[in-house]
Amino acid sequence: MNIIPLQLRRLFILGFLFGYLAPANAQTPMLALPLEKRWERQADWVELQDLDGRFRLETPASMQTKVDTLDTGLGQQVFHTFFLKVPDPATADNVIYALSYVDYPPGALHHDSTELVQELLMASEEEAAAAVGGEVIYAADKDINGYPGRQWRIDYNGGKASARTLAGVAGSRYYEMKVFSLESSGPNKSADKFFDSLRLYRPPGEAVTAEPEK
Repeated sequence: MNIIPLQLRRLFILGFLFGYLAPANAQTPMLALPLEKRWERQADWVELQDLDGRFRLETPASMQTKVDTLDTGLGQQVFHTFFLKVPDPATADNVIYALSYVDYPPGALHHDSTELVQELLMASEEEAAAAVGGEVIYAADKDINGYPGRQWRIDYNGGKASARTLAGVAGSRYYEMKVFSLESSGPNKSADKFFDSLRLYRPPGEAVTAEPEK
């Protein structure tokens, strides 16, 4: 059972991509800047802590937020998105940093449902690749401070761009971090720093089995 309808996920991904990436793709190609001179390496990273979202992370600058309510096969679901579009794609490691989350109805999803969570994460990976017409270059399961997750990288646009994703489930909430880059290969320490900073807070009523690191 795929608890995220294919059409919904493609709508969500494509809407984000074309709404925010199109202007970046139209700009001057990435300059041959030394890695240490890239925008993120010079930035004073800030901590974003959202109690309603039950997470904290570090980001190169303050993020904007948007909320979308969509009708799905499970009823209305509310997608919360935090995103940062870099000021100048030509001087940065990446062009967009984002985190989104959505809650599922009681009984539809829980992080303890190992097989269902694995199916959801695998389906999310496959549908993300299909949505951008890209190829999965790397994928692996990843623990997110005690909660099940999966990380993958998709190259698209003829190999000229990449989308890196870290997805996971805590309670009945699905999280998805994304980093979009106009470079498809090579080291991406800024993306790694963003992903590694994520800590998920314990859902209400959950036993103390996983907590964000100090």
